[in-house]
Amino acid sequence: MRSLCVALALLLALTGCAADDSGGSAGASGSTPPAADSEAARLTDLIRGKVAAAGVTGAVFGVWRGDEQVLLGALGDSPVGVPAAADQRVRVGQPMEPMLSTVLFQLAGEGVLTLDEPIARWLPDFPRAAAITPRMLADSTSGVADYVTDPEFLRRFQENPIRPYTARELLELATARPPLFAPGTGWSYAHSDLVLLGEVLQHASGKPLGELIAQRITGPLGMAASAVVLTSEIAEPYLHGYTTERGVFEDSTFWNPTAFLHSGNMNAPVADIGRWVRALGTGELLAPEQFEAMMGPSTAGLGPFTTERYFAFGVVHLGEWLFMNPAYGGYDGVAFHDTTTGTTIVVYTTDGPASDGNANPAIPIGAAVAGALVPDRPPQLP
Repeated sequence: MRSLCVALALLLALTGCAADDSGGSAGASGSTPPAADSEAARLTDLIRGKVAAAGVTGAVFGVWRGDEQVLLGALGDSPVGVPAAADQRVRVGQPMEPMLSTVLFQLAGEGVLTLDEPIARWLPDFPRAAAITPRMLADSTSGVADYVTDPEFLRRFQENPIRPYTARELLELATARPPLFAPGTGWSYAHSDLVLLGEVLQHASGKPLGELIAQRITGPLGMAASAVVLTSEIAEPYLHGYTTERGVFEDSTFWNPTAFLHSGNMNAPVADIGRWVRALGTGELLAPEQFEAMMGPSTAGLGPFTTERYFAFGVVHLGEWLFMNPAYGGYDGVAFHDTTTGTTIVVYTTDGPASDGNANPAIPIGAAVAGALVPDRPPQLP
């Protein structure tokens, strides 16, 4: 069973490349330079080959160089038998985690909270709340056990993946097992930390998380097709999720995301996700000193992390590349951003009948595109 892993400012130069299984694609606009059209076609052919080899049902993808769109497209079916489209929404997953951290830094800059004060101020009854800070939650260094690995949670989820969960239920599962380490002394990715961070942000601001994200992230960035929800709702048009992770090939579109994404499930099309990843990689929504702190190697020295390869505030750093690899209920994704060239790549796929339900096929597709665009310095995946 798979869980979340560890991880448009300008008018588009292309009208979008919406390719189908047979190899057809939508034409570019008349104003598109031939070189850009050629690059889009070359990348589409690369992605088409990778998608076919992966055997996925459908894929949506986008590529940007700075704020210039290089490619926006779709391949395969959604639902089965109907061509997928580039504007279909997916369940965003991990790329939303640094949204929580961005809001955290914004609130800290306004004096609403500080990153290093105990969360006991807002959640006094949570175990070890006097020793855990918002920074630890954002960096996955709190030591709180991940409820996603709890056998009881796994049993419940396998039996009924459409069941909704409250934050209280998930945190009770998290605290039913001993902590992994003393707060701040180690690193372990935990969905429990994200649930806690979402609760802290809501208590500190007095606003629900969806309102915070809309006011501070999606609204300022013009992500009009994106929304935070805490139900299984996903507005049309949406890419159907398919998965084999329960041993059969099934439509998982309406599996309830509160099981894994209770810190704020977001539904969005690839174009909006690309807009966010570019803003994240350039610090568009933060003061320079906040951006520097959020991107810095705050977990270096913990576990396997170094000053060049580390996880911090919801993002994996691989040298000059930012990397996120969401996976939930048939929605597998990857986001890359090269901080040197401004290259951004976003790919989401959904399983086919023969897919390995425990693999993320979007990662090798996105990595191949990254290698084609930055051949002298492709991302070195962990």
